[in-house]
Amino acid sequence: MARTRTRQRRRRVVQDELVTDDTYAHDTSSRSIAPGRRALTLTDRWNTPLGKPNGGYLLAAMLRGLAAEVDGAGDPLVASVSYLRSPEAGDAELATEIIRTGRRVQTASATLTQEGKGVAHLVANFAGRPDGGRTEEFGQAPELPDPEKCFDPLASGMKAEGIFGQVEYRLPAAPGWATGAPSGDPSALLWQRLRGGREVDFPALALLCDSYAPPVMEIGESVSMTVQLSVHLHRLPAPGWIATRLHTRHLVNGFHEEDCELWDGEGRLVAQSRQLAILLG
Repeated sequence: MARTRTRQRRRRVVQDELVTDDTYAHDTSSRSIAPGRRALTLTDRWNTPLGKPNGGYLLAAMLRGLAAEVDGAGDPLVASVSYLRSPEAGDAELATEIIRTGRRVQTASATLTQEGKGVAHLVANFAGRPDGGRTEEFGQAPELPDPEKCFDPLASGMKAEGIFGQVEYRLPAAPGWATGAPSGDPSALLWQRLRGGREVDFPALALLCDSYAPPVMEIGESVSMTVQLSVHLHRLPAPGWIATRLHTRHLVNGFHEEDCELWDGEGRLVAQSRQLAILLG
């Protein structure tokens, strides 16, 4: 919304809760409590500036839980989530259903609830990814300076709170909305990665499609909330920073689309998304 390699881990306390050093894995985990039902805890570590858990974070947690229920169906290919009401940090439950088991593609759904009320509904497709299938790329990765030569929001005073403490960003320059001078162009190019360069899985790719500030902020808008988000997950990225292209082209009666492309450091498209969002300013 508004918008492993196995390693030995230490344990530490973060915000009064015992977690592993792999905050992303911990915060998107869930446990089975009955057939088709899973329990999870949403944390404020992924909050937006509005004080609510980020929509991409919700999608990652739901997708990981649903994948565990369709074990053996392959990797997630497409995930489409509708947000029903604002989430809160705290306990939640995921109800899952396998809709169809096909020869090549499996379809399943999940509904996230808190206190018996629906928060988000997800439909996802899963499949194996055999090598050798036809692959052609007709687009181009964003042209960006090397990440170490880019603007670091945290080094320039942005507080590492909520999602801005969990995802690292590098931009060619400070965005206009952050300096009080919106550019008028609702688009953005940037590098991003999970904090510390943590290896990215498919749910994390889905998260990164909705982890940065909405580009409509460059036309003077301050609050945009996602209504529906669809993510296509093409391949896992090479280790390192992920180049990100965001843009909005249509704003109609307070609703707007937002398109996102994620490219790895080898110039391969790894994920793309489109969302419908509503302005609340």
